[in-house]
Amino acid sequence: MASKQATTSDSQAIRRLKFGLNITAAVIAAVGIVVLVNWTASRQYLRLDLTHNRSYSLSAQSKTVLGKLEGEHKIVTLLPNDLEVNSEQAAQVYLRVKDLADEYARYADNVTAEHLDARGDIFKAEQLNASIAKAFDEELAPAIEAISLGRTALDELGPANTQLLNVLMSGLNTEPDTAPSPAQELYQVAASRCQEISQTIEQAGQQTDELLDQVLVNYAGIKQQIQSVLTDYDAVLAVVSDRAGQLARSNETEDADKERMLHIVELCKQIQGKLTAPLTQMDAAEPSPRYNQVLFDLTSGASVVVLGEDRVKVVPVSEMWRQDTRATEETGRAQPQYLIEEKLTGALLSMTIQQPPMVVFVTSGGGPALGERGQYNQVAQRLESADFRVTQWNPAGQMSSMGQPTPPQPRPQAEPGQKTVWVVLPTPGNQMNNPMMMMANPRQQIADLLEERLDAGDAAMVLVTAEGAAAFGVANPITDWLATWGLTPQVDRIILEEIQQDNRRTAPSMQFIVDDWPDSLPITTALAGMQAAFRIACPILLGEAENTVHQPLIQLKGSRLWAHSDLSSSEAVQNAKYSDADSAESFTIGAASVQNGKRLVTFTEPIWASDVMTSYGLLGPGTAELTGAAFPANSELFINSVYWLAGLEDLIAASPRSQDVPRIQPMSDNALWWHQLILLVGMPAGVLLLGLGVWAVRRRA
Repeated sequence: MASKQATTSDSQAIRRLKFGLNITAAVIAAVGIVVLVNWTASRQYLRLDLTHNRSYSLSAQSKTVLGKLEGEHKIVTLLPNDLEVNSEQAAQVYLRVKDLADEYARYADNVTAEHLDARGDIFKAEQLNASIAKAFDEELAPAIEAISLGRTALDELGPANTQLLNVLMSGLNTEPDTAPSPAQELYQVAASRCQEISQTIEQAGQQTDELLDQVLVNYAGIKQQIQSVLTDYDAVLAVVSDRAGQLARSNETEDADKERMLHIVELCKQIQGKLTAPLTQMDAAEPSPRYNQVLFDLTSGASVVVLGEDRVKVVPVSEMWRQDTRATEETGRAQPQYLIEEKLTGALLSMTIQQPPMVVFVTSGGGPALGERGQYNQVAQRLESADFRVTQWNPAGQMSSMGQPTPPQPRPQAEPGQKTVWVVLPTPGNQMNNPMMMMANPRQQIADLLEERLDAGDAAMVLVTAEGAAAFGVANPITDWLATWGLTPQVDRIILEEIQQDNRRTAPSMQFIVDDWPDSLPITTALAGMQAAFRIACPILLGEAENTVHQPLIQLKGSRLWAHSDLSSSEAVQNAKYSDADSAESFTIGAASVQNGKRLVTFTEPIWASDVMTSYGLLGPGTAELTGAAFPANSELFINSVYWLAGLEDLIAASPRSQDVPRIQPMSDNALWWHQLILLVGMPAGVLLLGLGVWAVRRRA
């Protein structure tokens, strides 16, 4: 019996030991798993962005640009502290700016983010300013040298001006009742001006020294101040010297005054000789426009500084968002539209391009492309965000605000080594009932421009459109030039599709939605999943030409498509009937071409990249900033085409702007009803049935 109790006791002890060891091992394993998970999480950072438009995710283009960055880069936010922010909306904008800057730093190992209070972090702010100034050392060298020469001239002018003043004062008549002679009048006026200039020279020297002691020096302001003082003094000396010379030659001037006048002329010329070198050098040395822009942006308020190894870009926070004046239905108040990623990615993109290209919109008699009445402001602003130089040129001259024609401006000139992309917009001669308008356009001049500039290494995008004049045999030098590339825009017809209306009748439609893109070029590969809208398009035939390769960019597809050739009136188009003889399964309306290394993109649709289409939002025209673009591929196609033409195809990817389109669409009323039914009735019923099933199983057991 005792042996049996001992055995039972030993068994219980062994079981307790086993249980204890199991619990200990489980605790150790749990702790180990927690440590391993935390260590893995710290090394492999993972975030999920479930917002409807990916507000906290970087776009494909941003990631591509970050992958192309070489060397260390820093994003520094200069924002007010929380106590200085007096607006909930401003606080929200600042928070988003900080969050996105951190997102860039998390994605790229060579990008760091730092958040500074410009007023509180004085030491770090001065270090930042020193880094900015260092990045412009080479660009500012000529201006700094000219300012140094001008500052030396100010020091030398003081004694010289005093000497001239003494000579003038020595000739003044001390008898007040005596009528002043011409010589006395010169002494009085010139002495007064020299006294004023003496004070101006002294003040300019002191102010220059104070400004030069700053970390970020306003070289443009200093140069302008010194140049103004020297120029004014030179003008005064010229007048005094000229008048003194006249009096020295006059028989009415007394001998003593004549001798003094000759001395004044000599002194004036000596001083003017000292002014020649600094004025010449200051005229030739222009301070860096980029540096001036950086200074302006830094003083405009809250901003973000993007620092590369030798480049600096400052983006004011005021440019990173827009306040839409229209209230949303959900909140009843206006919502801000954020452009933070677009601006930051554009700043980083500009640092990957040694010489940002120039883009010239060529108009000819139509409305302007840029400015208050411009039709391509949206795509132009996106190019400018990437530091492209964007301008416009009309070889026929613009119309003044009074409706009068103005002479054409000189053709824009690129800087040495700068690539230029010429964007030729449709000419206004596309009225279907006015072929005579075609003859007034400078199309031959534009065709000659394309031939000349592409031979010189530039690239071009040409937009042509259907025009009734082609039916009358009116020549178009631009389409004739395209023929040398093997391209034949059929501008005497437009593409229509037969659609069935609600009343079961058929009608022609000239509007097309495209979401199927070729993957042969980066231009369209990055458009996958995005929609574009086109209207009033005409076919383009891709033929053969020597050493020329074509790639279709846009193809309109449909079951009943045809190319309608009766463009005599708008009614003829609206009442058009399907023509089997002119039909095709698809029509090409855009192509990229390469000929002997030269690049050309051609589109046969007139308005696809204009603000009318790129600003079309989910709520209709002009609402893209509020709801996101309904057809984001329109602007993406234009930007990607410009990148490709500029030889920057490695930077093509889906941009931040393309993320404006909500990925989570609003539910329909029917879908919402079913979701509510499932949640309110289906799930409780399912739980009840599961419980009944468990009860039945246990009861049977």
